[in-house]
Amino acid sequence: MNSLLNVPLSQWPEIIEGLGGEAYRAAQLIDWIFKKRVFSFKKMSNISQKVREGLEKNYSIRSLMLSGAEESKVDGTTRYFFKTEDGHDVSCVYLPFEHRRSLCLSTQAGCAWGCVFCASGQVKFQRNLTPSEMIDQVFFIEEIVGKPLDSLLFMGMGEPLANYNALVDTLNMVRSPLGLGFGARHVTVSTSGLVPQIEMLAESAPKVNLAISLHAANDPLRKTLLPKSSAWSIKEVLNAAKTYSKKTGATVTFEYVLLGGVNDSEQDAKRLANLIRGLARYGDYWVNLIAYNPVPGLPYVKPEADKVDLFKSILTVRQVPVRVRKPQGVDIGAGCGQLGEAR
Repeated sequence: MNSLLNVPLSQWPEIIEGLGGEAYRAAQLIDWIFKKRVFSFKKMSNISQKVREGLEKNYSIRSLMLSGAEESKVDGTTRYFFKTEDGHDVSCVYLPFEHRRSLCLSTQAGCAWGCVFCASGQVKFQRNLTPSEMIDQVFFIEEIVGKPLDSLLFMGMGEPLANYNALVDTLNMVRSPLGLGFGARHVTVSTSGLVPQIEMLAESAPKVNLAISLHAANDPLRKTLLPKSSAWSIKEVLNAAKTYSKKTGATVTFEYVLLGGVNDSEQDAKRLANLIRGLARYGDYWVNLIAYNPVPGLPYVKPEADKVDLFKSILTVRQVPVRVRKPQGVDIGAGCGQLGEAR
């Protein structure tokens, strides 16, 4: 049975009319689901019985089943595990901060992009997630936590822009005041650098922040680390970032995972600074440095703290805005780059 959440909100009036109701009832249906969080058509009392029966016969609302959770003893980060209706494993990560609550959600079951240092890249790709399955991650976590989330990060398992159409439909529901109502500054989409889709996102999606995984300051190394995404050169990725920033006015972050002895040298930092510092004229850019979170079975190691500090200082001196991301959920395999198969 198809989830109603796989249908764009703009088409809901047509569905209601097709079931014999008035088009304006779609606004009531949206209110029941997104504002009141009522997921049983039978309980939607201001919608006619005929329409409710038609909805119940033809559509579902929820798409996932909660199968487990694991909470970090260090920082309270929690990884939630779900099953799709056809038996695939999906997980997301709830990130509690002092004054805000964030959710890192998945867009695919498995990942086909094979970034060599990432746990997700070791999980065989199964299929794209539907808008309903992405939205349901939000519904579940807000229900469990008992409070609304402050920000959504499309940074979990999978390459979001490889699931482009479903992602855009999801973003429309996420950003719409009728839907989840998140502001542009509170939604971030991550990509390993799919240039055509970045350009499409600038044209056809609601405004959101963009995080681009760079991880190298030269093309040969990037091809080693991100073998599929390096189909586009760093120059092409940066040009796509400029296009996105100019057309949307949104913040673009360059993600850079520091791998000990691989991409964390002074020369790497200087090259990265040379790549990024000229972009300031086009918009708001940041570099997010991420000290590698080890993944069992992979040969990469976390750099020493002084190497991270030196790398950051080189960027800072060269006037590149930079942050070092605080690790969270590492003890439960929920840190950046650790989201592999359920343990």
